[in-house]
Amino acid sequence: MSRTLQISIIRPGRPPYNTEGTAMTIPSYDGYLGILYDRQPLLSLMKSGLITITNVNGKKTYFAVSGGFAEVENNVVTLLCDSVITSNDISDNDSKETSEKNDAAPKFYLKDASQMNESDKYKYLVEMLRSRLKQEEQKTEIKA
Repeated sequence: MSRTLQISIIRPGRPPYNTEGTAMTIPSYDGYLGILYDRQPLLSLMKSGLITITNVNGKKTYFAVSGGFAEVENNVVTLLCDSVITSNDISDNDSKETSEKNDAAPKFYLKDASQMNESDKYKYLVEMLRSRLKQEEQKTEIKA
């Protein structure tokens, strides 16, 4: 029997993102929550931050989220997100704009996205995700 989580990320106006994973972290108001196989049922309010999903091969996928709700029950994780982006959602213009600002070591501070308009929220999420991806690239370069 496979010891994986069935994960669904529900995004407004877009089809659900469904995947399997062995572990994940979500941003909650009490800090980041780690979710593994056979976790007790959970209902949590998510804040702005990064969702990290580790697949069965150990590869990590990142999502920047502005908030929402998370439910875990019987190894099924359902995330209802206010707004969420992936690295695939970042356009070339967004990449150039944020990489010019973040050429130095990335520093990122979490903000409350609940009071932002949609344009500011999108820019904030792009900046958050780019910062995290840059950190992962630097870790990979150090190991190589």
